[in-house]
Amino acid sequence: MSGISDDDVRWLLELLQQENLAEIEIREGESEVLISASGQSLRSAAPAPFPLQVPHSSAAADGPLPDNHLPVLSPMAGVFYRKPSPDAPPFVEVGDHVEHGDTVGVVEAMKLFNEIPAPASGRIARFLVENEERVDADQPVMIIELPHPR
Repeated sequence: MSGISDDDVRWLLELLQQENLAEIEIREGESEVLISASGQSLRSAAPAPFPLQVPHSSAAADGPLPDNHLPVLSPMAGVFYRKPSPDAPPFVEVGDHVEHGDTVGVVEAMKLFNEIPAPASGRIARFLVENEERVDADQPVMIIELPHPR
């Protein structure tokens, strides 16, 4: 049986990120996969498990942020989770102080969970997406209020 397995796609995603590639296209037998780093294009011979174009939250488009606010971006397209497991407390809540590198959420893509680290120390000002909402790569998921303007 020929085709592209889930493990193949996971490996391709890792390769795309490690090598900082714009896109990868693979054909094997009747299967075809195109993976784009921009999150804007994904093509497969099999039907997609969810819509490929994910709208950004309208809260992220409210205009420019104040100088002391920093968006936290999703590292990849997938499903955003505020908790490490369904029965666990959230990683962070609005008002919580975080340090640079603290895990503030995770994004699940193809059964792999990728931590979202805080890009700076500060206070969680607001969430821009809901728990279990689909997100694009580089989509703002929350805002950190910095102690001092950038």
